[in-house]
Amino acid sequence: MLDRLRRRQYRWQLDQVLAPLIAALRQRDGQFLRRLAHQGIDLLYPPTCALCGAPGDAGRDLCAGCHADLPLIGAHCARCAKPFPVAALDHDSTATWPHAAGLCGHCQRQPPPFERCIAAFRYEDPLPILVGGIKFQSKLNLIRLLGELLAEKLEDERQRPGWQPPEAILPVPLHPRRLRVRGYNQALELARLVSRRLDIPINHRCCQRMRSTQAQSALNEQLRFSNIHGAFEVTSTRTLPRRIAILDDVVTTGATVSELARVLKRAGCERIDIWALARTTMTRPNPTPIRVQPEYSRFSLQTP
Repeated sequence: MLDRLRRRQYRWQLDQVLAPLIAALRQRDGQFLRRLAHQGIDLLYPPTCALCGAPGDAGRDLCAGCHADLPLIGAHCARCAKPFPVAALDHDSTATWPHAAGLCGHCQRQPPPFERCIAAFRYEDPLPILVGGIKFQSKLNLIRLLGELLAEKLEDERQRPGWQPPEAILPVPLHPRRLRVRGYNQALELARLVSRRLDIPINHRCCQRMRSTQAQSALNEQLRFSNIHGAFEVTSTRTLPRRIAILDDVVTTGATVSELARVLKRAGCERIDIWALARTTMTRPNPTPIRVQPEYSRFSLQTP
């Protein structure tokens, strides 16, 4: 009798687990199935913080403490998103001004060819470790992490007055030679996550990189603009959206996104926004990453 009651209890528990899955399959609820799949993956492979090795928070490879330490963009230029020096503001400016605070001097003198740049973070420690992982070490789990962080920033911006959604997202194209070496375009992979969260399509075939250029990270500000000049070409004006968002991982001098925006504007694009994970000022060619304890570090940054 006891065994029969136990079997009934186990069957009831199993029915409680399977019932939502069966209902979702009948209704073809893709969102529920994706959420269920993510929960199953988290059980099999628990998320672990990529920076300190602690258990991840909210299903991400980032703990709550390291998440809180990420350098938010803070006060920045309303046009190019260049962060203003913290010393010129009050001591708590990055916490009290997580938004645009006027135009920088360069944008007042010479406005860029795009309407607005939105960045989630300053390119300061530990962003070089995370971005270096996806660009130089094929850490695809970090693409999911950084893509979700960027999508959250854009979702917050979407709630602000004056938001103008683009018709499509254009990840910065890679030259085929570099794409073969790296194996993927990190901007495109980030765009896939943002596209799903914001429900905005990706159009990565309207423009291509025609000329292989030297790595921008090895050049100073002046050489970056001359190095990228003439590298992009619009492949078809018939499929070119009127409003487009160029997506890149990091905007440093703005040379790459400015050149791409100029090409798109000449082809007939009316409004161009820039979406980036991080924004930096050109103070040094290669920011020095923080030193993570070796026993907790899952990777180290490699410079190109």
